Amino acid sequence: MNKRGFLLAEETLKIILAVIAIFFLIYFLFALYFSSVHAAKLKQAEEVLKIPPETIGMAIDRVRTTGISEPKPVPAPTGWYVFGFVSGIKPNSCAGKNCLCICENVWKLNPVKFWKGEDERQVQECGDKGTCLIVEDLKNSLEKEIGTNTISLDIKKSDGGIEIR
Repeated sequence: MNKRGFLLAEETLKIILAVIAIFFLIYFLFALYFSSVHAAKLKQAEEVLKIPPETIGMAIDRVRTTGISEPKPVPAPTGWYVFGFVSGIKPNSCAGKNCLCICENVWKLNPVKFWKGEDERQVQECGDKGTCLIVEDLKNSLEKEIGTNTISLDIKKSDGGIEIR
């Protein structure tokens, strides 16, 4: 019997198992990293949208009461988007009402979810992995990217509602 061939197969199997284990470890580390990054960005989005002292919600309330237009800077989370949902399908967290959400943008072509339209995937992304603020009198839809430079939302009162550009 050839003992060299037997040792070669045994060592090859050990190497293959070691490579598979290394790939699983790398995958786990990447998943852990991106999970913590997403959690941090979600916290930033909630702070900008809902947590005082100076939020988009408070700016909208001031514009409602005073009628004076107000720019509101949105510094974070970079790479995410501000969406206004007025017509069509809306995230579950909006309870069927008009709302303003901060979440990630979905890929235009997603091979995993090819049976869903882009709008439906975006609504699901904002509902599941974003944060939303109900603005019942929101008059317009919008989509703005929060880039490395702070964007500014122009909030104004028009025809009994709120318009954000």
